[in-house]
Amino acid sequence: MKARSVLKWIGIVVGGIAGLAVLGLAVIYFLIGSDLSQTFEIEVAEVSVPTDQASLDEGERLARIRGCFGCHGGDLAGQVFFELFDGTSYVAPDLAAAAQNYSLAELDRVIRHGVRPDGTSVLLPMPSEMFYNLSDKEFGSIVGFLRSRTPGTKALPNSGFGPVGRVMLTMFKQETGTILAAESIDHEAPRLDATANTPEGLGKYIAMTSCSECHGSDLRGGADNFSPPLTIVAAYTLENFTTLMQTGVPIGGRELDLMAEVARNRFSYFTDAEIESLHTYLRTLVVQ
Repeated sequence: MKARSVLKWIGIVVGGIAGLAVLGLAVIYFLIGSDLSQTFEIEVAEVSVPTDQASLDEGERLARIRGCFGCHGGDLAGQVFFELFDGTSYVAPDLAAAAQNYSLAELDRVIRHGVRPDGTSVLLPMPSEMFYNLSDKEFGSIVGFLRSRTPGTKALPNSGFGPVGRVMLTMFKQETGTILAAESIDHEAPRLDATANTPEGLGKYIAMTSCSECHGSDLRGGADNFSPPLTIVAAYTLENFTTLMQTGVPIGGRELDLMAEVARNRFSYFTDAEIESLHTYLRTLVVQ
């Protein structure tokens, strides 16, 4: 009798735990669903999109610096980041197809504001908070370049999140405070001046539209403590810094992983003048 009683209570406890787990998953599923379905109303200004070859070439350079090729593939035709057994998939779309299918206003909302045509937000891996400060001229050049590309031919699934995916999003939200790119942006804030006539002003614009994705909106390091505060540039001469930007090799020659990849694939497209302005600005950051 005692053994049966113990087994009975074990069954009750296990059943209760399983019930709580199911209830917890249901709550998570509902709460994340509310985030994913939240909509945003964004007004955008008119932007000119050039079509001359020089502007298209510049648009390609800017797209490389800002990481479009890294997330959306070497041909910009999109790629699947991951798929899970529960139907979860996270996909970077075909940029050429999006550029041709979306209106200019829709492209502005999704790139610089993180808001899709249906009003919902893209997820935070899309660095719209960084892109928000892109000038109209640079944004227009990038769009012009993307529209000059031929869409890919491979079929891509739509992004979607099953139970496991939504648990992952919940954990991400607990760490960052939000999973929505649109929620991390002050959509009324004035944009930085891309035409600033001082090295510090131009350098700040470059930093906030190129470096803040990894090093944080205050350039004090990423939330995961993986990316260092950019006050470290105070230790770099312009020659050292140029080497870092073009090759990913820091002072002392130690091996870097992410920065080395970013430098070779993105920052090597900076001009010498841009690197010098960025160096000048970052050396003004105060160590705290």
